Amino acid sequence: MVNRVVGTGAIDFIMQYAEGKSQEEFLAIYREIENGELIDLEDKRIKRCDYCGFYWRDPSLRNTRKTCSEECKRGIKTIQRRAQRAKKAIENPKPRKKKLIDDYINIGEYPFWVDEYSMAKVTWKHEKSLDADAMDAIQFNIDYYGEGNRKVNRDNYDYDGYNDAGAGWYYDYN
Repeated sequence: MVNRVVGTGAIDFIMQYAEGKSQEEFLAIYREIENGELIDLEDKRIKRCDYCGFYWRDPSLRNTRKTCSEECKRGIKTIQRRAQRAKKAIENPKPRKKKLIDDYINIGEYPFWVDEYSMAKVTWKHEKSLDADAMDAIQFNIDYYGEGNRKVNRDNYDYDGYNDAGAGWYYDYN
């Protein structure tokens, strides 16, 4: 039996036996009913709930209920739907959406692209050629701002004839 919350039908059944009793007597009655000691197992209307596992009395006309309350019935249905969805997912899996990178075959010694359009769409950022002016502009920005795109402090540059300590100009006679 899985530890689940007691359904309202099982609580009503326990309350029939424990009406007007003290808390200690109620707990003793609860344990006896949980173990099946206090109840008459010959009574066909007393059953164990399929969801919470506690004893309860079936009030239905044909004695066909399987759960003690609507909460337990909802829990059983949830488990059934989860199992149905899992079975359906195994039997009929959703096809994976095709991606452009799927056209790249990297099996064997020579990888290749199946479709030229896919190759162009995937590799345009990585293999874009630049002219000399664009490359010079990029190198200038790297030198000026540094690798992290933050402006480099000018005091860190070693200018010929300038004192980094801020004392002014000096001449190097070496």
